[in-house]
Formats: sequence, structure tokens, C-alpha cells
Amino acid sequence: MRLHNFFVRDKLEGTQSITITDSDLLHQWSKVFRLGKGDRVVLLDNSGFEFECVFTLLTKKEASLSIEEKRENTSIPGRQVHMYLAVLKKDNFELVLQKGTELGVTHFHPILTSRTEKQNINVERAEKIVREASEQSGRGTMPTIVPILTLGEVLDTDNEYIALHMDGEKFDSQKFTEDVSVLVGPEGGWSDEEIALFKEKNIPIYSLGNTTLRAETAAIAISTLLY
Repeated sequence: MRLHNFFVRDKLEGTQSITITDSDLLHQWSKVFRLGKGDRVVLLDNSGFEFECVFTLLTKKEASLSIEEKRENTSIPGRQVHMYLAVLKKDNFELVLQKGTELGVTHFHPILTSRTEKQNINVERAEKIVREASEQSGRGTMPTIVPILTLGEVLDTDNEYIALHMDGEKFDSQKFTEDVSVLVGPEGGWSDEEIALFKEKNIPIYSLGNTTLRAETAAIAISTLLY
């Protein structure tokens, strides 16, 4: 039976046991999964390794676990996928965080564009979503959520990007075998000025098909194609 995965803040390398006082984890273990002394879980510390552990104590206030085995996690994304995603409406943005994490996105970069309706995100909730999606999908590392920037600030860097727009060249995933940074627009799409800016900066523009996709659909689709 597949063991449940949980990320912890402490580094586990070189230790034989660990004590956990995180109230959220304790609640999950004791109330949600009904675990107890002698049960096994997999702990992850975002290092790319996983640690199979056995509970030696589990109370409302703390848990103690013995580390039985360390092994390399085989579900780490094979390349860096940086998604520069316009801040969407709450439910749509969170859906992309969840599904993008499951599909191997390594970095989420929230950006503000001329048609962005929301100007901020709940970082704590966003981190909880990617942590839980990482645990559920068996990833050995969690995606990074980068502080919000404007599109202008993003494009002022020397990074190489691709952008998604329905009038672009048809996307061919076989062209992309290395790390990639992809720009995904807001619900209202890129403005004409932003499209012109992409062209001015020689940023390739790609289409995902002949239909108009919702922003969250495009973000999930490109995650799948790059996985």
C-alpha cells in the first residue's frame, strides 16, 4: 500500500528521528488519517529525497518518528518550468497552482498585466495549495512561489520567454527539451500593447489550438505539454 507523503520544515538528512509540533500535521495525522504508534508515513524536506518513518509517539501536542529508510524521490520534474501567470480570480488561480504542481511546474511567478483584475494573492494559502498538491502527487520537491512583479519588470530581465496567445504559431512541445519560462495572460487576454512588446523583445508567441482558451485552461494545458 502506498504510504502518505508529508512535507516538513526540518531538514532530515543525517538524523535518525524527528519530533513534530506542527499543529496542522498533527491534526492531519491523528484526526484525518487516524494514524498512531507503529504506523508509517513518508516525510519530505524539499531536498529531493524521501524518508520512510515510523511513529513512536503521536499525541495532540507532538509526534515522534523514527527514520527507517532514506531514498531518492523519482518524481522530481526533469527540468525547470517557470510559469509567469497573470493573477487570476481566486478559484481559477488556485486551480492552476494545484494542477500545475501535479504536472511538474517548478516555479510560479504571479504577474500584473494591464488587464489583471486582482492585484495580489494570498501567499500563505498559495503555499498550502502547492504543498498539498505536491504531497498528493508524490513530488519530492515543492514549486516555488515567487513574489508578484509587473509584466514590465519581468520583461526587463535577460531571461528568455515564450508567450501564449491564440494568434501565435502552433506550439510544438518537441522543440522544448530544456528549461522554459512561459507567459500566460489574464482572463481578458494580452493587450495589443503587450503583444507588440513581446514582438519588440523577440519573444516567441505560441498558440495551443484554434479555439479561445480560458486563462486557467491555457495554463494547465501548457503544463501538460511541457511535462
